[in-house]
Amino acid sequence: MRPSPFAQRFLTRLRATGLQYENPRFERVLGVSRVFLGGTALIVDLTHSLAPEPYNQILIFLLLVYCVQSMGFLIWLMMNPNPATSFVKLMQLSDVFWPIAFCLFADPPNSLVFVFFLFALMTTAFRFGLYETVLTAVASALLLMVQETVVAFGPRELSHLFFTPVEWSRLVLRCAFLLMSGFLLGYLAEREKELRAEIALTNHLLSQARVGNRLSEVLVAISADFARVFGGDQVYEVVSQAGSGRSYRWDIKQASQPVHEIRELESSGDRALLMRAYPHTFYMRRENDGGIKIDAIDDEGRRLNPSEFKDLPMPVDGAQSLLAVQLEVGREWSGRFVLLNGRLGLNRERELRFAQNVVGQVAPALYSIYLFRRMRSRAGAMERARVARELHDTAIQSLISIEMQIDVLRRRVNGQPQSEELGHIQKLLREEVLNLRELMQSMKPVEIGPHQFLDFLAQLVERFRSDTGVDARFVSELEEVTLPSSACRELARVVQEGLVNVRKHSGARSVYVRFGAQNGLWKLVIDDDGRGFQFTGRLTLTELDDLHRGPAVIKERVRAIGGDLVLESSPGHGSRLEITVPQKGYEFYG
Repeated sequence: MRPSPFAQRFLTRLRATGLQYENPRFERVLGVSRVFLGGTALIVDLTHSLAPEPYNQILIFLLLVYCVQSMGFLIWLMMNPNPATSFVKLMQLSDVFWPIAFCLFADPPNSLVFVFFLFALMTTAFRFGLYETVLTAVASALLLMVQETVVAFGPRELSHLFFTPVEWSRLVLRCAFLLMSGFLLGYLAEREKELRAEIALTNHLLSQARVGNRLSEVLVAISADFARVFGGDQVYEVVSQAGSGRSYRWDIKQASQPVHEIRELESSGDRALLMRAYPHTFYMRRENDGGIKIDAIDDEGRRLNPSEFKDLPMPVDGAQSLLAVQLEVGREWSGRFVLLNGRLGLNRERELRFAQNVVGQVAPALYSIYLFRRMRSRAGAMERARVARELHDTAIQSLISIEMQIDVLRRRVNGQPQSEELGHIQKLLREEVLNLRELMQSMKPVEIGPHQFLDFLAQLVERFRSDTGVDARFVSELEEVTLPSSACRELARVVQEGLVNVRKHSGARSVYVRFGAQNGLWKLVIDDDGRGFQFTGRLTLTELDDLHRGPAVIKERVRAIGGDLVLESSPGHGSRLEITVPQKGYEFYG
């Protein structure tokens, strides 16, 4: 059986997601109002009878019981600031019961008793919303009709129990008044609650977009929370970068701890997921007869005529419904927020506006995070470059000068006992110069793209050979690469770190660096003939993590670009580091 196309009530979904609790002050305000209303009605009835005898005596007794109960409710609320749901339901039943009891012994339109019907409608509206308030109004109107019908046509013995004059025109008017009041109070209360819940949800989403967090983590958290309002099987963002023209899809897996996967859109069919020919915000669904219906609004929230888009196909094959909102992140990113197989309620146009407004407010926050991370990265790179220049111009030059002076002294005392000690000091100074140079190189910003990548690696290996005397070679099987700039930077740092490890720990006489492509993967290999690691065989990245082995910095950088790593070791004969990165489908944005 095909599931209903309508979602759970919008207010229910909003309150469950964006507003976790109702303010208990409402119940205290209602408690005070209940005591005031009951006391006023009792005083009025004692000074001016609201019904003839003996009905008025019964009415006075009921009003007295109502006042005592209302005072008890108020005291309990003062002692328990957060009333339980069961207690709130009990008070709601009481508010609906008492007008029914009062109207049996007083003529409602001509007495204060009719106000209790309005109070019951207001309490229902405050606590729940439109549907419950209208149902309460309908029940109250039916009660008045039953009461007057029993008096007019019922048995004489039964009609004598009630007090009300039979006047059908007045009955119709009072019932219409109750229905109208119930609808207006319920509608206003429902909208007020929806507005509060929308504001709470939006604030919650914006609170997650803290400057300094990773953009990917923020996007995952916001998407997962927002998607819970509309349900659905899958949520993802499709974005296009204006500068490079590359497009990516961020899939968010709905789980207790949402995670994401990123892949690049390669073919024209994948790029169609950007839905450039579709409205700004729309909800498309398949009908039982196989047809497709669409509700859409433009970028200003105005409803669009569905007939203008009747020929548009479902953008995602196999989807029963699709909610899509256009996403603009500054001038650099544009795309779609897409929710598959979600459901909207009866008022789809309002829910589309809500989705559009939330995405419109969250997008600038995401862009701020993106800009902040770029600015922080550039500021850090500039500071590291400044420190690197200082190291080169001061510390390194001073150490080289000291090393040269020691070399002169060592030559003067050649053959004497001090010569060996000076040679040892000279060796230590050379080691420190190399360490500082490696530190300086690691601190310099690596601003390279795919066109400079191979040349940069060749220069890096050649500099390592000249500084250390190790026979180092770089071989590339390719003449050009199409790696994203972020991946080029990370792989260059991997080679830097790998060469540092070779010099410090391996004692290798030769090292071989090779870059190529194989089976849809970029492949980087660093091979040396040094001591190797303290294990024999091949270990993958996951196995290295489980055993707490392998170069931590290199493993972290490989993960950052979505790559994989295999470390092969033969103690005493060297080690081999193989890094593979998908040629398509990943870019790192922090």
